[in-house]
Amino acid sequence: MKNGQKSGKMLVTAVFMVAATLAAKALGLVRDSLIAASFGTGMVADAFMTASRAPTTLFDMVIGGVISASFIPIFNGVRSEQGEKEARVFMNRFVTMVLLATVVISAAGMIFPNLAVSFLAPNYTGDKYDLTVKLTSIMFPMIIFTGLAFSFVGFLQSMGEYNIPSIISLVSNAAIILYFALFGKKYGIEGLAVTMVIAWSLQVIVQIPSLVRFKYRFRLDFRFRDKNIAAALRLAGPMLISTRVQPLYTIVNSRLASGIDGAVSKLDYANRLYIILTGICSFVVTNLIFPKLAKANAENNEEEAHGLITASLRAITIVVLPLMAGIIVLSEPITKIIYMRGKTTPEDAVVIAGVLACYCIGMFALAVNEVLSKYFFSVKDSKTPMRNSILSMVFNIILAYILFGLLKTNGLALAAAGGSIFNCALNAWCLIKKNPNMLKRKDFTVIGKVAACALIMAAAVFGLFKLIYNPGGSMLSQLITCAVCAVVGVIIYGIAVYAAGVEDVRRILSRKTLKGEENE
Repeated sequence: MKNGQKSGKMLVTAVFMVAATLAAKALGLVRDSLIAASFGTGMVADAFMTASRAPTTLFDMVIGGVISASFIPIFNGVRSEQGEKEARVFMNRFVTMVLLATVVISAAGMIFPNLAVSFLAPNYTGDKYDLTVKLTSIMFPMIIFTGLAFSFVGFLQSMGEYNIPSIISLVSNAAIILYFALFGKKYGIEGLAVTMVIAWSLQVIVQIPSLVRFKYRFRLDFRFRDKNIAAALRLAGPMLISTRVQPLYTIVNSRLASGIDGAVSKLDYANRLYIILTGICSFVVTNLIFPKLAKANAENNEEEAHGLITASLRAITIVVLPLMAGIIVLSEPITKIIYMRGKTTPEDAVVIAGVLACYCIGMFALAVNEVLSKYFFSVKDSKTPMRNSILSMVFNIILAYILFGLLKTNGLALAAAGGSIFNCALNAWCLIKKNPNMLKRKDFTVIGKVAACALIMAAAVFGLFKLIYNPGGSMLSQLITCAVCAVVGVIIYGIAVYAAGVEDVRRILSRKTLKGEENE
């Protein structure tokens, strides 16, 4: 394929991923809005949030981040060194191992859901505890489908297929929205729990045609005494620790918040919105570059790997910094637009908005850390992020207990943001120490200029917001406030970036930048 065709194909793929991600995140917001409207922030909402968190948190802690992070480098290495046939053998053994682990975990969770609930929410009692246990037992099979979906995503991305993996969340969110439209009033919270399991199974089903197209045939293979499986497990060990940071934040927050009625659901609504907004940018960049990073490192193409990292960091900087500033300023009307309906009151929305603003302080660090972690994983260095994650865990736990006593739910969100910033700083320091020539002076200059432009934009939007915002206004008033502030913010940021001489996103996504030629 010619260079121009490669560049064009990459651009089309990036555009599709952005569009699919935006659509999936938009449906995610609709999904969360429907949950908030139907169940508010009371006992039922707290029970559902905790129950859904039990299987997902356990999955994240045991195998979640490991699947794609350990599978992709090993799979690409086997393809490059041993050929396609051996790579497919490794794939079947890996998927069999994941399937076996998730079935065992799911069975244990369904039999002993009370243990998970008591750990995550030690202050739940009575009807709230009983409902949480019931919902937890229903939703534990999600782990099986999540494990398979992650594994298939890793395979398809390694084969150069990004479009289908980018729509799996779109499909699952659409299924949940459809449940509310057709059956929500009839089957209530138990029906939603069942629908969650069905939605996650669709993430597997939607990938099957692409797996068939790449001639993948799954066969159970329990021969785990294989050098490639051993390599994946060796890589997975440190990764299991390094990917525990975000799940641990969730566990600590859940345990502390379980003693305050409605706090768990308010934290969860704010965190979901935060993750959705952050993921719009970081998901596309990291999922597009990681297979390319793994392939470049497998082929010892250090120049291309370094170019991908610097391009990604600059893209994240240009997009996420102004987004972070804007959301912090507009957190209240944004939250009211999404959540203030049905059983969610204006007072609930204001609390959720405060928590969201606190979470967003760590948005840039969280997005950058996604890129940094992917780099270390792509070069099969999982010990560095593991050590940094352990330090970040300790820092976050201490901060959470201190700030919760002072600021309650806002303190927990600030502690999570602080942990993200601390973890990012450690990983960035290690990256620079390991590769002192990877990031050039001009890269740091871009980050500095963008930060200054984002501050200018934030100051202008904040002044405008104070001038036109009516806290007790209608939903239309909230929408107009957000729209006007967003448009003005984009214009001011665009002018500031242009005046500062910062390259635009099209420049960063171009072949020249991705190849690292700009950093020579």
